Amino acid sequence: MNTTVRFGDSEEEVCFLRLAKLEEAAAFEGLLTAAEREQAAAVSNPLQRSRFVVSRGLRRVMLSACTGVSADSLVFSHDGEGKPRVQGLTGWDFNLSHAGDYVAAVVGRGRVGVDIEECREVRDMESIVDRYFHPEEQAAWHSLPPARQPAAFFLLWSAREAAMKCAGLGLARGLSVTRVDPGILEQGQGTARVGDRLLQVKPLPAPAGYAFVVCRQESPAFI
Repeated sequence: MNTTVRFGDSEEEVCFLRLAKLEEAAAFEGLLTAAEREQAAAVSNPLQRSRFVVSRGLRRVMLSACTGVSADSLVFSHDGEGKPRVQGLTGWDFNLSHAGDYVAAVVGRGRVGVDIEECREVRDMESIVDRYFHPEEQAAWHSLPPARQPAAFFLLWSAREAAMKCAGLGLARGLSVTRVDPGILEQGQGTARVGDRLLQVKPLPAPAGYAFVVCRQESPAFI
């Protein structure tokens, strides 16, 4: 699946997304550098190896298509917050997520984040909501009929993950400072705040049994 998501009218407010399946790993392997192929070969678990190959190949395909830079010349590093960056492409950002049989990638100008979650049975879902979700998210979740709560749980969790990744924070630092507008459960889009960062979040059509959310910082001027 390839798609674009508009958060506003300008070209800088467009994000480019692709959802790839792990069964496509062979098609992406040829895009990897020799070092990346060596890393992939060292991964003994077939599922983890496929995720590595698709993730590394997908980010090269997406960034090359968006920027015009050849896929094999892209060089990646990590910023001071531990978030992967591509060197030499000022203003461009990317993010990856994987779950189940899928890898998702987003590319855009300014900070971006993406998360895909496989909806599955979760023990003590209510206690997780009460412990980790923002009070406004908790109230919205508890107000739903029980039949809607599982899907809402994964949508809110996915939105929180996408927002934290957009802000450059992991779970350890991000959970307690993240708040997602619970209106996304009804409106299909909304805002999030991670610390002092104001973000836009938008749930996307997803394969059956998955939640899929993209996030973008309000102001793209971060580099």
